[in-house]
Amino acid sequence: MKMLKNVFIFTLVLVLFIGVYSCSNNKNWVAKIEGEKISLEEFNTRFEYYLKSKYMQAQRPDLIPQARNSMEERKAALKDMINERLILKEARKLKLHKREEVQSLMKLYTQQIILNAYIEEYLAGDIQVEEEEIMEFYNKNRNDFRNMDPDMAKRRIKYQLMMQKYDRKIMEVLAQLKNKYRIDENESAIRPIVSEKSVMDGTGQMPGKGMNMPQMPTANIKKTEPAPAPEAPKTDEPKAEEKTK
Repeated sequence: MKMLKNVFIFTLVLVLFIGVYSCSNNKNWVAKIEGEKISLEEFNTRFEYYLKSKYMQAQRPDLIPQARNSMEERKAALKDMINERLILKEARKLKLHKREEVQSLMKLYTQQIILNAYIEEYLAGDIQVEEEEIMEFYNKNRNDFRNMDPDMAKRRIKYQLMMQKYDRKIMEVLAQLKNKYRIDENESAIRPIVSEKSVMDGTGQMPGKGMNMPQMPTANIKKTEPAPAPEAPKTDEPKAEEKTK
């Protein structure tokens, strides 16, 4: 349910601010829903995000190039897009995108998309971990990996070292930006107002109607526990002939 909400909000932002949901004159389309096209360009963008989300979470970015040639993966991504559009058609009929709370969330997500693009291109994109670094870490902490498959151990170590480098880099960049821009904080404006009408309810949350803020997809490097690695995707490329002995 949370993932569905994430997809809904993310796609709704694209719909209203980028215009991907409008009728397209592009002849290269991959699907139609009541005559409304999903263009090949839209699909390629969504497919790339689909692959990065799946294989970066599993710490197997090495499988992404192979997955790009998998018809099975492409069909799965297209199915996701069609499902999203079906829900969006109903949401637009209900004019959910015009609600004030949805408009506020969409503004926040627009900023988040730009932020993620900056992180991916200028911060996370050039972080590399060399094989020597992985082996050095492994040898110093060999006992921690004695019951683990060697390949899995290397992926975990690489992930950990990448996160360490990413944390150092983001701290350096933030230090530079804080020196570059003036920052004024008004703490009095964010102080909680305590009164009899604003007491905490039994669930530990303030009473009243509101919307939960689902997490947007972030840059390729994510601070999450590594997921089980997916199997190598099947590709439609012809297999090379085995060499004769």
